Amino acid sequence: MHSTQKNNQELTPNLKYKSGSRKRPMDMFAPTYANLLESRKKAHETSENAFLEWDRERWNEEKASNMEKKWFKEVKFQKKMEFEEKQHTKKYEFEKEKWNCELELKEKQCQMDLTIVKLSSRRPIGELEHILTLINEK
Repeated sequence: MHSTQKNNQELTPNLKYKSGSRKRPMDMFAPTYANLLESRKKAHETSENAFLEWDRERWNEEKASNMEKKWFKEVKFQKKMEFEEKQHTKKYEFEKEKWNCELELKEKQCQMDLTIVKLSSRRPIGELEHILTLINEK
């Protein structure tokens, strides 16, 4: 008996050789051949399913990676906009403070001019020069 016949006989123990026959009958090959085709078909489906699953996972990872990149771009843009808004606010606050200081300085200048005018109307010119030097020293 050949080794393939032994293996096939082990796979199909219910089928027996006919007495006096040197070859197997064709119906003995049918179940093993069908099993072989079925197992190959299952193996092919399994490998195809495994490939499809791998491809799906890879695609999902790419999609997640792209979404993550997009999210990082959005966050970066948002941070940039917040930074520019802060810079604009700081600039506005600085300009406002500068304008307030200039306004305050002009008010003080006007008060000084008014004080000088009031003093000049009451005092002699020598005292006015003395007052102006005191003001300039401060």
